[in-house]
Amino acid sequence: MKLQIEQLFKQIHKVPQVPEVVRTLITQLNDPNTNVNDIAKNVEKEQVISLKVLKLVNSAHFGLPKKIGSIDEAVIMLGQTKLKTLVIASGIVSSIPAIPNFNIKEFWSDSFRTATYSKWLADEINLDNSDIAYTAGLINDLGTILLYLSDAKTASKIDQQVEAGKNRADQERKYLGFTSQEVCGELCRRWHFSEELINTVSQSEKPLTFNKISFPACAVCIAKYISKSTKSKMEDEEILLNFPSKEWQQLGLEINNITKVLPTIIALESGLDGLLD
Repeated sequence: MKLQIEQLFKQIHKVPQVPEVVRTLITQLNDPNTNVNDIAKNVEKEQVISLKVLKLVNSAHFGLPKKIGSIDEAVIMLGQTKLKTLVIASGIVSSIPAIPNFNIKEFWSDSFRTATYSKWLADEINLDNSDIAYTAGLINDLGTILLYLSDAKTASKIDQQVEAGKNRADQERKYLGFTSQEVCGELCRRWHFSEELINTVSQSEKPLTFNKISFPACAVCIAKYISKSTKSKMEDEEILLNFPSKEWQQLGLEINNITKVLPTIIALESGLDGLLD
């Protein structure tokens, strides 16, 4: 399988790369000693990211009382945690190219929802590494992008099967011998991300099949399911039919509370849609 994934990467003319400031922030996700002033200085060096972040900060979503003109001000108004998530999202989105016959806006909207839902679930159970869940939720589908960059015809065929109601992972294994989650895990290794983030992404498809169960991976699995259901405009009753209830319980959440919590999760907004304009 590893060899097959290596071949896929060789077929990609130019593997996407993330800006250094994004890589640095992701490696610092669990570091309480991260210097917020250093973060601001590094972000300001990346003009494209800086402009995108300021645009988001000044959007109606955040409803700040005055217009923010610098990253330093953004830190003060939003806090370090929120700034980090905005920078990471901006940098990742900027790194991924447009793909012919692929709805990149729909892809990112789904990823934004998954990231937002993942963080909410992680915060709900007081995970120390909720930022890991957020970032993994944001990037866990990037393997799909790489499949299109390497073999658009096969990737499109898999999408057609998924739209017909078949399981994506099953179809990917059928046509490719591996899943897009595994491809994304390898991409994260090439980006020199932490093992925890790599494992969260790689295990998010079926987190309960691993010996050491990752709580962030469970959160991403649930969030991704809810996001896909939201995209398909399913009613709550329909969402519950195939809900990842075992992963939900693994997080220590009450099974009877799913219907109570669903509307709260679905109502969450990422605040990132301005990146797609």
